[in-house]
Amino acid sequence: MGLGDLTSAGVLAAVRECQYLGRETFRKQHHFGQAQTYELVFEGGRYDSKAIAGVAHLYSAGSLLSADDFSGGARTVAHRLRVLGFTVDDGKASADGTGQEAPQLVLQPRGGPKDRGPKNFEKSIRQGIRIDDIKNVAGAEAEVLSALYADGIARLWGSTPTTQVNNPKAKALRGRRVGDDVLFYAENRFFARARILHLFDSLPVAQAVWGTGEDNVTWQHIMALGEIEEFATPVLAAPILRILKVPGPLRSLTLRSPDDYRHVVQLFPEKLQRDFPTAPTKPLASSSTLTPADLLGRIGSLNTHHNPANKAPSRHQPLALLWAISRIAIGKPRLAPWSTFRTEAGALLAEFGLPGSNVTPEYPFWHLRGSGLWEVHGVSNEAGPMPQVGIFNTVQPVAGLTYQAAELLQNPLTRLEAVIKLCGTYLGDVDQPELLSRAGLAGYATADGLLDQAEDSRAQEAADEGRVTGPAERRESTTSRLVRNAAIVTQVKDLHDHACQVCETRLQYKRRPYSEAAHIRGLGSPHNGPDELSNLLCLCPNHHVLFDGLEIYIDADGVVRQTHGGEQLGRLRRHADHRIDEAYLRYHRTLCELNSLAGG
Repeated sequence: MGLGDLTSAGVLAAVRECQYLGRETFRKQHHFGQAQTYELVFEGGRYDSKAIAGVAHLYSAGSLLSADDFSGGARTVAHRLRVLGFTVDDGKASADGTGQEAPQLVLQPRGGPKDRGPKNFEKSIRQGIRIDDIKNVAGAEAEVLSALYADGIARLWGSTPTTQVNNPKAKALRGRRVGDDVLFYAENRFFARARILHLFDSLPVAQAVWGTGEDNVTWQHIMALGEIEEFATPVLAAPILRILKVPGPLRSLTLRSPDDYRHVVQLFPEKLQRDFPTAPTKPLASSSTLTPADLLGRIGSLNTHHNPANKAPSRHQPLALLWAISRIAIGKPRLAPWSTFRTEAGALLAEFGLPGSNVTPEYPFWHLRGSGLWEVHGVSNEAGPMPQVGIFNTVQPVAGLTYQAAELLQNPLTRLEAVIKLCGTYLGDVDQPELLSRAGLAGYATADGLLDQAEDSRAQEAADEGRVTGPAERRESTTSRLVRNAAIVTQVKDLHDHACQVCETRLQYKRRPYSEAAHIRGLGSPHNGPDELSNLLCLCPNHHVLFDGLEIYIDADGVVRQTHGGEQLGRLRRHADHRIDEAYLRYHRTLCELNSLAGG
């Protein structure tokens, strides 16, 4: 797996996450450094190309590419991003790492008939230049141009060199960058706009495209342009030049800052105004914060389709959200491509959807956006109320929980409450233990959760060895298992003198006291509880089994109750030197609530 697995949708998802977090936080979170050369330019913002590509791979193919995984270096990353249709600037990144926040403004005189301006504009902008026609003189630039222009037709414009250093043209040639906007000027009006996709110098390409003038010079400083728009009504230039403090008429290539551009953009057609960022790109973390209560409220009020026959709400959106939550529980990326969703979530829809309902994973994939907890990247909102499945199959959009929702669901209690909300509100008629198991949430069936493979097999192996005669057969293996703190196990038993905190029983085994230490919030997945004294109880074997099996719980007043029916068994005995964290007791109670809901 590598750069070839990147998709356009994955790149868009990574860019949106970077916009939300801010470049520095995004880099730190995914362990990338600041770009030194290549920056992706998108919607006026600039992004570290390797960091974007690495995270894009996470959402395109399921695994994060680290900075060391790009064997071809930053140039290879830039090439792949360009092939996918994105703009990458190969200039030096800004010193503070923030980059240019909005496009600069390049004022470009077209030139009159004497300068062959109208003829050249028709030839190399309106009609374009066949890349195959210049491939023999373009060298390595031909590959870049082919990546930029899928139809094989490049839109090129150029400038002649200047011997001066500080005139407007020299400054513009030095300062213009990929992502800047070019405004074409002729006859005291601006008549067209384009965006710079690539910059390069090539005398042979310029000679092949535009020839050589009478003074034996040509437009060797070349811009590859995209997003070309000719204005239906050319815009009078004088007011704009006056605001920009540029002498009129415009006679030379001139560069102005993003702030200057912002001051005049309202004088141009509405489309250009919409395309221009109205404020510098900045982290979006200041947007409205999603709280756990908001999360549960939105889960409980999904806009589900109802079956016309029995008015029952469709289970597609709830099942899709359950699938997404399971990904958070087991550490998978929050976003996944359509092919993964269609296979994995689609299987849940087929098995646990309403009887007789069609299996249409494309509907929750797209419509869950209305919950405010879900995002889709790679398909334009202009695709209509419900894009055709063929579009999904072709572009492979990625979708999943929003960053805020996924962050909240990292909390085990919030995640458990979300599962209960889904099951209790929409999925009460299904076999919930089986559903949770199939969804990847089987660990919710017990307070222990799913332990490491070595932990699960240890008891069975011990039993098997006890049944054979003679020395048991041994086999070598390499496993990973939880490392428990034996000291706190001994401590909790000693504090309670091996007496069960529920029933006060003190057992003797081989003339020694015997008790068991029970974790309140289990160590296994998806509970991932801590191995600490405040998360332990001292119990007899019977009540340990009942506690782990979610048959008993401790209510907010410290009363031990049966999960099914709520009958009181007494009050949990406490010890002054054994502080129990109430948050862990609350988690266990909530887990018992799910068990009760499921009829476990």
